[in-house]
Amino acid sequence: MEQRKKLDPPTALVFDLDGLLLDTETIAHNAFVEACHEVGWRRTDFDVYVRCIGRHGPEIGDVLKAGYGPDFPWDEIGPITQRRYHEFIDHRPADIKPGADELLAYAAENQISCAVATSSRVPSTSAKLKLSNLARFFPVVVTGDDVAKSKPHPEPYLLAAECLGVSADECWALEDSENGVRSAVSAGCIVFQVPDLVQPSPQLLLLGHQVVNSLHDVLSALKQTIQAH
Repeated sequence: MEQRKKLDPPTALVFDLDGLLLDTETIAHNAFVEACHEVGWRRTDFDVYVRCIGRHGPEIGDVLKAGYGPDFPWDEIGPITQRRYHEFIDHRPADIKPGADELLAYAAENQISCAVATSSRVPSTSAKLKLSNLARFFPVVVTGDDVAKSKPHPEPYLLAAECLGVSADECWALEDSENGVRSAVSAGCIVFQVPDLVQPSPQLLLLGHQVVNSLHDVLSALKQTIQAH
């Protein structure tokens, strides 16, 4: 599905969380590598790992076994990764990505509703938003616990739009990962990608979404569309 070229002011903004609003993906990757080394697994090719970003639950293990081989000990590595990750993320605020505060403040000033659509589970999502002092901006939060199918399936964005009381094509979706972009495009959102750990592939760029350097660029685009109308 190719994105439309002309931008209209959005009725709502739907944000991914990890890697888009908060600088947490590096923390997650470090926890994964440390867990692999702890159990003696040395192959941690990054091109395999990044396929998991934006996914949820058992799907992660399936993707890693497909990439690293069926003997990849995810049942052992997964819990260690989670423990190491949560030891950090549940007790201290992650860094907020550049432009996030300004974009959220501008949306609030202009009465543009905001939601989060994340693959993270409820406890982790709540902790991250509270510790970063961002929870106040989001009346709607859709987590991996709220959907039957996670990203790249469109359900997270469709549910977020439904909870906001708008249609998905009235929303701007803000993402960092390939799985997240595919989810939002499939839902019918206008999509801005702010790449985090990896740049978009040539295949992903064929979707026609907008790739920008930071959320500052999204804020500029939002101001321009509002001023033009």
